[in-house]
Amino acid sequence: MADYLPSITTGNADYLSALQQNTTSSSSAPSSAMDQSDFLLLLTTQMQNQDPSKPMDPTNFVTDLTQMSQLEATNNMNASMLAMATSFQSMQTMSGASLIGKNVQVSGEDFSHTAGAISQFTLNTDTPLTDVKVVISDANGVVKELSVADMQSGDKRVDWNGFNNADVNQPDGVYSLTAYGTNSDGELQSIDTVVASRVNAVGINPDGTMTITLATGEKVGLDTVREISG
Repeated sequence: MADYLPSITTGNADYLSALQQNTTSSSSAPSSAMDQSDFLLLLTTQMQNQDPSKPMDPTNFVTDLTQMSQLEATNNMNASMLAMATSFQSMQTMSGASLIGKNVQVSGEDFSHTAGAISQFTLNTDTPLTDVKVVISDANGVVKELSVADMQSGDKRVDWNGFNNADVNQPDGVYSLTAYGTNSDGELQSIDTVVASRVNAVGINPDGTMTITLATGEKVGLDTVREISG
């Protein structure tokens, strides 16, 4: 039986070895991704080699090519929108930086007071109130209670000269504000307050909104700012 076996030469061994090698490595495998140029090449090649008696229908190629063009256009548009969003956020950051050191009027209760200066704040109510009072406090308790004339709906500006109930001038610091009045039903009703403070820092949130840090340490949204001054 051995006499009928063909001899295996070096060339045969090399050939068998080559067949046993992995031919699907990443270095030899063609790219599976196809772009517009690949589709056009396939389309033109098939049209050049088609049977004249049975011409091919290029509809599928054209459909695929159209879809690819639409996908590419969408990707380009997304890239442009992302670039615009990044540019807008940079502009917003620069705009926010210009607020640092500015004085702002914001909806809140805490405000910064400077000794010897007059602190102003605004009261806001939707309904007329009588016997309106404003209580100013610090970390140790009530500092000053102010009696304000009756209020109609809307805003009312109130000044505090910095003196406590004992007529002692108060030092620099952060103070809190509470305001209330009596409504038409004879019930006590709280009043919204707008206070003045200085902007110490500005931050941009992940969702693109802006947060400002006031001299009081409080962080508020830019949408709460009612007024900006130098």
